[in-house]
Amino acid sequence: MSDLGELRLRIDTLDTELLRLLNERATLAQEIGVIKNRASLPIYSPDREMKLLRSLVNRSTGPLRAESIRAIYREIMSASLALENDIVIACLGPSGSPTHQIAISKFGSSVRYTPAHSVTEVLQQVSANHADCGVVPLEDPAHGFVNSTLDELATTDLSICAEIAPEPDAYAPAAGMRHIILGRQINDPTGHDQTMIMLRIEDKPGALVSALEPFRKMQCNLAHFASRPSPSDSQEIFFFVQTDGHLHDIESSRLLDEVAKNCRSVKILGSYPKPQP
Repeated sequence: MSDLGELRLRIDTLDTELLRLLNERATLAQEIGVIKNRASLPIYSPDREMKLLRSLVNRSTGPLRAESIRAIYREIMSASLALENDIVIACLGPSGSPTHQIAISKFGSSVRYTPAHSVTEVLQQVSANHADCGVVPLEDPAHGFVNSTLDELATTDLSICAEIAPEPDAYAPAAGMRHIILGRQINDPTGHDQTMIMLRIEDKPGALVSALEPFRKMQCNLAHFASRPSPSDSQEIFFFVQTDGHLHDIESSRLLDEVAKNCRSVKILGSYPKPQP
């Protein structure tokens, strides 16, 4: 038998063993789904996902590349999620839209996707329990922040539970766009988190500088600034900032108490793992 034939036989043997192990893993995923449903735990756990992918990449000795490992396990986890429950992900736009493609890159092809005509409709589907999570665009490198998303974040009770930030690619329509995943749960800390906060401040000179001063004093790293006018008060402005750390860390440092002294209100929009490099 040729060397090629022998190698193919070895691959067939390995594929049989891989299939057995995948089915064994799937059985465990079903048992986890039962426990989650019984305890009303969230189906999607970004902290668990991040830790698993990071661990797998770190343990790999090659020749598979890190991005290949993540892609393979994305589909394995997608199949597991689908076995745990009938997972539904609401996405802005029709099938094949940039946001739909981004959602697939995060949740895989085994879960169910439902289209929405607007950011408002995405959030409504999640709030009404018609979808487990919603995926909406947050920032376009060519046009900046998506105003409709910021407007909804200002009023929704949902929480940002993950961010998706693909690498720029001239051939991919959604490349470089930041998307967020919104859900009904608040994430546990992972040790590698970031938090988005909305500050409601007076629209007058010096108000923003005063509101941000506590961040400077406590040496908090801020990024991704955006602002929107208040729809109900022409004398107010909503200011969105992203800072390192989880809500638990921020609360324990008393930062929010200090920030609130110079704002009309402060709203936590979500704490979530930093995107994988």
